[in-house]
Amino acid sequence: MLIKSSIFSPLKFTIMNKIVVLFEFEGMGAKEYDAICEDLRKNDKLYNYNRPSHVAFERDGKWCVVDVWNSEEAMREFADGALLPAFQKIGINPPQPVILPAYSYKGVVEELMSA
Repeated sequence: MLIKSSIFSPLKFTIMNKIVVLFEFEGMGAKEYDAICEDLRKNDKLYNYNRPSHVAFERDGKWCVVDVWNSEEAMREFADGALLPAFQKIGINPPQPVILPAYSYKGVVEELMSA
């Protein structure tokens, strides 16, 4: 269902099998996060169609990342093939993430993202 809004672009309201992945890192900050992102960018793996949402921030002395993934399988494939090697390059052993099923995901329609 497409909803028109005067504040936002058209939104797609969907209940799917998406998951939410939460990482909380102690001893990691923006410098390490940026190094990982740069490694992923150089390897053309920074953006992933199966990860429609990614947010990173600092909270209470911990670096946090929250992703929405289309499936746990897609997230694990990305982690094994791209993310873990990037962490290894900077010498950080990432903690196990908290993985939660998404009840609802409200995001921009994919066609608008490619426009």
